[in-house]
Amino acid sequence: MSSLHTAEGFRDHVSEQRFTVLRQPIVNLSDGEIHHHEWLVRFDSEDHLEGVLRPAEVSGVIKDLDLSMLAQAILVLNKHPNGSGIAINLSGASVDKPNFKSAVMACLTALKASPTKLIIELTESWDMVELSHAEGLLTELKSRGHPVCLDDVGAGAASIRYLRALPCNWLKIDGAFVAAAYNTARDRAILKALLSLRDALDVRFIAEGVETEDILNFVKSLGFDAAQGYAIGRPEPEPRIS
Repeated sequence: MSSLHTAEGFRDHVSEQRFTVLRQPIVNLSDGEIHHHEWLVRFDSEDHLEGVLRPAEVSGVIKDLDLSMLAQAILVLNKHPNGSGIAINLSGASVDKPNFKSAVMACLTALKASPTKLIIELTESWDMVELSHAEGLLTELKSRGHPVCLDDVGAGAASIRYLRALPCNWLKIDGAFVAAAYNTARDRAILKALLSLRDALDVRFIAEGVETEDILNFVKSLGFDAAQGYAIGRPEPEPRIS
Protein backbone atom coordinates (compact mmCIF):
# COMPACT_ATOMS: atom_id res chain seq x y z
CA MET A 1 0.00 0.00 0.00
CA SER A 2 1.34 3.40 -0.95
CA SER A 3 2.09 5.78 1.89
CA LEU A 4 -0.47 8.10 0.31
CA HIS A 5 -3.14 5.69 1.52
CA THR A 6 -2.16 5.95 5.17
CA ALA A 7 -3.14 8.83 7.42
CA GLU A 8 0.49 9.77 8.08
CA GLY A 9 1.44 9.49 4.41
CA PHE A 10 -1.55 11.53 3.26
CA ARG A 11 -0.75 14.23 5.81
CA ASP A 12 2.86 14.33 4.59
CA HIS A 13 1.74 14.70 0.97
CA VAL A 14 -0.50 17.61 1.92
CA SER A 15 1.98 19.39 4.19
CA GLU A 16 4.66 19.13 1.50
CA GLN A 17 2.11 20.10 -1.18
CA ARG A 18 2.82 16.99 -3.24
CA PHE A 19 -0.33 17.44 -5.27
CA THR A 20 -1.48 19.48 -8.26
CA VAL A 21 -4.21 22.09 -8.20
CA LEU A 22 -6.31 22.27 -11.35
CA ARG A 23 -9.08 24.68 -12.14
CA GLN A 24 -12.22 24.13 -14.21
CA PRO A 25 -14.52 26.97 -15.28
CA ILE A 26 -18.16 27.32 -14.33
CA VAL A 27 -19.94 29.58 -16.81
CA ASN A 28 -23.15 31.55 -16.68
CA LEU A 29 -25.48 30.06 -19.27
CA SER A 30 -27.19 33.41 -19.82
CA ASP A 31 -24.10 35.02 -21.37
CA GLY A 32 -21.39 32.35 -21.53
CA GLU A 33 -19.12 34.31 -19.21
CA ILE A 34 -17.02 32.57 -16.55
CA HIS A 35 -18.62 32.94 -13.14
CA HIS A 36 -15.80 31.26 -11.22
CA HIS A 37 -13.41 28.32 -11.32
CA GLU A 38 -13.63 25.20 -9.20
CA TRP A 39 -10.35 24.02 -7.78
CA LEU A 40 -9.65 20.31 -8.19
CA VAL A 41 -6.81 18.34 -6.65
CA ARG A 42 -4.80 15.58 -8.27
CA PHE A 43 -2.26 13.31 -6.59
CA ASP A 44 0.47 11.39 -8.36
CA SER A 45 -1.20 8.03 -7.83
CA GLU A 46 -2.35 5.22 -10.08
CA ASP A 47 -5.54 4.94 -8.04
CA HIS A 48 -8.71 6.82 -8.86
CA LEU A 49 -8.95 9.99 -6.78
CA GLU A 50 -11.77 8.52 -4.72
CA GLY A 51 -9.46 5.67 -3.71
CA VAL A 52 -7.08 8.25 -2.25
CA LEU A 53 -9.60 10.58 -0.63
CA ARG A 54 -11.91 8.00 0.90
CA PRO A 55 -9.31 6.59 3.33
CA ALA A 56 -8.39 10.18 4.24
CA GLU A 57 -12.04 10.86 5.05
CA VAL A 58 -12.30 7.73 7.16
CA SER A 59 -9.14 8.59 9.12
CA GLY A 60 -10.07 12.27 9.43
CA VAL A 61 -6.93 13.67 7.76
CA ILE A 62 -8.97 14.97 4.82
CA LYS A 63 -9.29 18.16 6.88
CA ASP A 64 -5.58 18.81 6.22
CA LEU A 65 -6.26 18.93 2.50
CA ASP A 66 -9.40 21.04 2.92
CA LEU A 67 -7.57 23.64 4.99
CA SER A 68 -4.55 23.61 2.66
CA MET A 69 -6.74 24.30 -0.37
CA LEU A 70 -8.56 27.03 1.54
CA ALA A 71 -5.30 28.71 2.55
CA GLN A 72 -3.94 28.57 -1.02
CA ALA A 73 -7.17 29.99 -2.43
CA ILE A 74 -6.97 32.89 0.01
CA LEU A 75 -3.39 33.63 -1.05
CA VAL A 76 -4.37 33.63 -4.74
CA LEU A 77 -7.45 35.80 -4.20
CA ASN A 78 -5.47 38.32 -2.16
CA LYS A 79 -2.85 38.49 -4.92
CA HIS A 80 -5.43 38.64 -7.74
CA PRO A 81 -8.50 40.33 -6.20
CA ASN A 82 -9.93 41.20 -9.61
CA GLY A 83 -9.47 37.71 -11.04
CA SER A 84 -12.05 34.99 -11.27
CA GLY A 85 -13.61 33.59 -8.13
CA ILE A 86 -12.53 30.25 -6.69
CA ALA A 87 -14.67 27.40 -5.42
CA ILE A 88 -13.00 25.02 -3.00
CA ASN A 89 -14.40 21.75 -1.71
CA LEU A 90 -14.90 20.95 1.94
CA SER A 91 -15.52 17.31 2.75
CA GLY A 92 -18.48 16.41 4.90
CA ALA A 93 -16.01 14.33 6.93
CA SER A 94 -14.24 17.57 7.90
CA VAL A 95 -17.32 19.73 8.33
CA ASP A 96 -18.87 17.06 10.56
CA LYS A 97 -16.21 17.70 13.24
CA PRO A 98 -16.94 20.26 16.00
CA ASN A 99 -13.49 21.94 15.84
CA PHE A 100 -13.38 22.36 12.07
CA LYS A 101 -15.37 25.61 12.06
CA SER A 102 -12.80 27.41 14.21
CA ALA A 103 -10.00 26.25 11.90
CA VAL A 104 -11.84 27.59 8.85
CA MET A 105 -12.56 30.91 10.51
CA ALA A 106 -8.92 31.26 11.53
CA CYS A 107 -7.90 30.81 7.88
CA LEU A 108 -10.45 33.36 6.71
CA THR A 109 -8.94 36.11 8.85
CA ALA A 110 -6.22 36.35 6.16
CA LEU A 111 -8.69 37.02 3.34
CA LYS A 112 -8.45 40.58 1.99
CA ALA A 113 -10.37 40.04 -1.26
CA SER A 114 -14.15 40.17 -1.47
CA PRO A 115 -15.74 37.17 0.26
CA THR A 116 -17.97 36.75 -2.79
CA LYS A 117 -14.86 35.55 -4.65
CA LEU A 118 -14.46 32.51 -2.39
CA ILE A 119 -17.16 29.91 -2.95
CA ILE A 120 -17.47 26.99 -0.56
CA GLU A 121 -18.68 23.65 -1.93
CA LEU A 122 -19.79 20.97 0.49
CA THR A 123 -19.25 17.55 -1.05
CA GLU A 124 -21.68 14.68 -0.52
CA SER A 125 -19.04 11.98 -0.51
CA TRP A 126 -19.43 11.60 3.27
CA ASP A 127 -22.78 11.01 4.90
CA MET A 128 -22.88 13.35 7.88
CA VAL A 129 -24.86 12.00 10.80
CA GLU A 130 -24.94 15.20 12.85
CA LEU A 131 -25.77 18.18 10.65
CA SER A 132 -25.57 20.86 13.35
CA HIS A 133 -21.83 21.40 12.80
CA ALA A 134 -22.32 21.78 9.06
CA GLU A 135 -25.30 24.08 9.53
CA GLY A 136 -23.34 26.30 11.92
CA LEU A 137 -20.34 26.57 9.60
CA LEU A 138 -22.30 27.17 6.40
CA THR A 139 -24.58 29.70 8.09
CA GLU A 140 -21.54 31.64 9.29
CA LEU A 141 -19.87 31.49 5.87
CA LYS A 142 -23.01 32.66 4.14
CA SER A 143 -23.48 35.53 6.62
CA ARG A 144 -19.92 36.66 5.82
CA GLY A 145 -20.76 36.86 2.13
CA HIS A 146 -19.24 33.60 0.92
CA PRO A 147 -21.48 31.82 -1.61
CA VAL A 148 -22.24 28.29 -0.42
CA CYS A 149 -22.83 25.41 -2.82
CA LEU A 150 -24.10 21.88 -2.17
CA ASP A 151 -22.14 19.63 -4.50
CA ASP A 152 -23.21 16.39 -6.21
CA VAL A 153 -26.93 16.85 -5.55
CA GLY A 154 -28.70 13.74 -6.77
CA ALA A 155 -25.68 11.48 -6.42
CA GLY A 156 -26.47 10.02 -3.02
CA ALA A 157 -29.19 9.38 -0.49
CA ALA A 158 -28.30 12.41 1.65
CA SER A 159 -29.22 15.13 -0.87
CA ILE A 160 -32.74 15.90 0.37
CA ARG A 161 -31.67 15.76 4.02
CA TYR A 162 -28.84 18.22 3.32
CA LEU A 163 -31.10 20.46 1.28
CA ARG A 164 -33.63 20.63 4.10
CA ALA A 165 -31.05 21.40 6.80
CA LEU A 166 -28.25 23.40 5.21
CA PRO A 167 -28.24 27.00 3.91
CA CYS A 168 -26.94 27.41 0.38
CA ASN A 169 -26.82 29.75 -2.60
CA TRP A 170 -26.08 27.14 -5.26
CA LEU A 171 -27.07 23.55 -5.93
CA LYS A 172 -24.69 21.64 -8.19
CA ILE A 173 -26.52 18.76 -9.85
CA ASP A 174 -24.48 15.59 -10.23
CA GLY A 175 -23.34 14.88 -13.79
CA ALA A 176 -24.71 11.34 -13.81
CA PHE A 177 -28.13 12.68 -12.81
CA VAL A 178 -27.97 15.27 -15.59
CA ALA A 179 -27.05 12.57 -18.13
CA ALA A 180 -29.85 10.32 -16.88
CA ALA A 181 -32.34 13.17 -17.23
CA TYR A 182 -31.18 13.72 -20.79
CA ASN A 183 -31.84 10.07 -21.61
CA THR A 184 -34.98 9.15 -19.65
CA ALA A 185 -38.32 10.86 -19.11
CA ARG A 186 -38.56 9.76 -15.48
CA ASP A 187 -35.25 11.33 -14.44
CA ARG A 188 -36.04 14.39 -16.53
CA ALA A 189 -39.32 14.88 -14.65
CA ILE A 190 -37.53 14.61 -11.30
CA LEU A 191 -34.87 17.09 -12.37
CA LYS A 192 -37.47 19.57 -13.61
CA ALA A 193 -39.27 19.30 -10.28
CA LEU A 194 -36.04 20.07 -8.46
CA LEU A 195 -35.36 23.07 -10.70
CA SER A 196 -38.83 24.39 -9.96
CA LEU A 197 -37.71 25.03 -6.37
CA ARG A 198 -35.32 27.80 -7.49
CA ASP A 199 -37.43 30.74 -6.33
CA ALA A 200 -38.92 29.09 -3.25
CA LEU A 201 -35.47 28.12 -1.95
CA ASP A 202 -33.70 31.20 -3.37
CA VAL A 203 -30.99 29.09 -4.97
CA ARG A 204 -29.31 28.86 -8.35
CA PHE A 205 -28.43 25.66 -10.19
CA ILE A 206 -25.18 24.42 -11.74
CA ALA A 207 -25.22 21.46 -14.12
CA GLU A 208 -22.17 19.27 -13.64
CA GLY A 209 -20.74 16.83 -16.17
CA VAL A 210 -21.71 18.86 -19.24
CA GLU A 211 -19.39 16.97 -21.57
CA THR A 212 -21.10 17.40 -24.96
CA GLU A 213 -22.86 20.12 -26.93
CA ASP A 214 -26.08 18.10 -26.77
CA ILE A 215 -25.98 18.05 -22.96
CA LEU A 216 -25.10 21.75 -22.95
CA ASN A 217 -28.13 22.58 -25.07
CA PHE A 218 -30.24 20.33 -22.86
CA VAL A 219 -29.33 22.06 -19.60
CA LYS A 220 -29.87 25.44 -21.24
CA SER A 221 -33.36 24.36 -22.27
CA LEU A 222 -34.13 23.28 -18.69
CA GLY A 223 -33.18 26.68 -17.32
CA PHE A 224 -29.98 25.92 -15.44
CA ASP A 225 -28.12 29.04 -14.33
CA ALA A 226 -24.60 27.74 -14.90
CA ALA A 227 -22.72 24.71 -16.18
CA GLN A 228 -19.43 22.86 -15.77
CA GLY A 229 -17.87 20.15 -17.93
CA TYR A 230 -15.70 19.36 -20.92
CA ALA A 231 -18.09 21.14 -23.29
CA ILE A 232 -17.38 24.28 -21.23
CA GLY A 233 -13.72 23.81 -20.43
CA ARG A 234 -11.40 21.06 -19.25
CA PRO A 235 -9.45 21.19 -15.99
CA GLU A 236 -6.09 22.88 -16.38
CA PRO A 237 -3.29 23.79 -13.98
CA GLU A 238 -4.07 26.83 -11.85
CA PRO A 239 -1.63 29.45 -13.27
CA ARG A 240 -1.97 31.83 -10.35
CA ILE A 241 -0.24 29.48 -7.93
CA SER A 242 3.44 30.37 -7.93
